[in-house]
Amino acid sequence: MASYNPVPHPDALRTGHERYITVTKGTRLHRVHLNAFAPDQFNNTPNGNARFSPIYDEAGEVIPTIYAAETFEAATSEIILRCSDALVQQGRTAPLQIVSPRAHKERDHSTIDLAIDLHLIDLTTAGQRRIGVEHNALLTVPSSCYGFTRGWAEAIHRTFPAAQGIYYSSYQHGPNYCVVLFGDRIPSVWSTGHVSRPVKDYPCHSEIEALARALGIDYADI
Repeated sequence: MASYNPVPHPDALRTGHERYITVTKGTRLHRVHLNAFAPDQFNNTPNGNARFSPIYDEAGEVIPTIYAAETFEAATSEIILRCSDALVQQGRTAPLQIVSPRAHKERDHSTIDLAIDLHLIDLTTAGQRRIGVEHNALLTVPSSCYGFTRGWAEAIHRTFPAAQGIYYSSYQHGPNYCVVLFGDRIPSVWSTGHVSRPVKDYPCHSEIEALARALGIDYADI
């Protein structure tokens, strides 16, 4: 039997009630990203399977994207310490959640300072309702539904030409916010003050271990 998918088709996107949120110039954002990319480098490849990337324009070209967050904790929670998609059966003990540092050894934690204001579509719970999605569905569905959530990101890009990306509350570490930015709508010089550190090295590794403990996750190679 097919599983229930609460994400409506992107054709259900409503216009006229959408809300823009501005993240202002000078704001510091945190990123946890593959070290093959610079701190403010957009990913213009079709690789990956994330909630809002990779996505494509109407011509079938990849829309370059970048993920960032308000805090180190939110960025780490969204990229490394993500919830398991496994369902827990009623009456059963919840399985251990384990994340392997080895799987993320090629990632860096970076900070970037905005050199411009960013105008983003609101995809908080209330923001989703404004455009036709109930119950925070774009952020609560498992990875098996990412094809649908990416479809919404593409519809937002197509429908709202003024949007430079999307803004949402971190599902893992709310109310801290996260952003996904559309590289084709961001000026070439949009950030300054890049600082990076490998997540596998001290003290970043220890900070992730502490955050994992706070979230009930074992951050260890088993």
